[in-house]
Amino acid sequence: MRSLPMSGAAARRRLRSFTNAACAALVAGVCSRPAPSFATPPGFAFLEIPGGARASAMGGAYASIATGAEAAFWNPAGLEATRGTEITASHSELYQKLRDEQFAVAGRWFGCGVSGSVRALYSEPIEQRDEIGNLTGSFGGHDLEFALGVGGSVAPGLKAGGSASLLRERIANKAVGTYAFGAGMTYEPASWPGVRVSLSAQNLGPSATYDIDGEPGAPVKLPTGVQGGVSYRLALGGGYRMIGALESRMTRGRSGLAMLGGELAGAMGAAVRLGFRLDDSNATFGVGAGYATGVMRFDYAYVPSGLDLGDTHRLSLSAQF
Repeated sequence: MRSLPMSGAAARRRLRSFTNAACAALVAGVCSRPAPSFATPPGFAFLEIPGGARASAMGGAYASIATGAEAAFWNPAGLEATRGTEITASHSELYQKLRDEQFAVAGRWFGCGVSGSVRALYSEPIEQRDEIGNLTGSFGGHDLEFALGVGGSVAPGLKAGGSASLLRERIANKAVGTYAFGAGMTYEPASWPGVRVSLSAQNLGPSATYDIDGEPGAPVKLPTGVQGGVSYRLALGGGYRMIGALESRMTRGRSGLAMLGGELAGAMGAAVRLGFRLDDSNATFGVGAGYATGVMRFDYAYVPSGLDLGDTHRLSLSAQF
């Protein structure tokens, strides 16, 4: 990516341009419907992109389902279920020349599940134009998160966990950084086999501020969110099994939304998935499929946009050793 010297006005134009592109890339309900007029939408929007193709296909109703390495992006309490060494990686083709990558590795340490993860949103070169529309060059940007998580059992059926992360956003030759924390719990009541209740909080931390011509810009707030819900696993005849989840999410600066997802898997390893998002103007549903072998799982998700921005495709690979 090429960076050019900027005036204060040019810097502001670039910030707005890349921010608009990033917001357009919030796939599968990364953004809910327009926020109330008194609320300011948060920054670091890449943190709201659902982690993994399986979760995207199920509409983001996944915090009560995620275990092992996948839990690093959803609910750290799910890390308790890590066995051996687990990895998960995903790639998403988004809107407006944007790409999203996510990777996590998890293992066990001192009786707990632990994880390290990274996710990145980056752009292809974006055209830079002057006030009258003449092409003057190009610029780009990226968002990065490096995170550590831990989860363990605190009582029969009750798991809890926490996470800490470093965040960086770069637009052209301007960059800011901050940090964030997360926490979560899951509960599986012995009297209701197959039921798991989940509650998690993400992106708790201070705002970041761009420095433009020696002056601080407006604070860039984190998309602090709380997600809760319940999932149910049911074994069917003939080796088939079903998972369903109903969850809701509240995010700073946005309206709340509800998510409903389901998966039907067969004994041979194939699975089909469907998810819906209520009160979400960006994407109202997702579909997908997966195939699992003994130690690996491949997933695909298709999420059409409700804003005429183009459809999105996501691929994920998970493995256990």
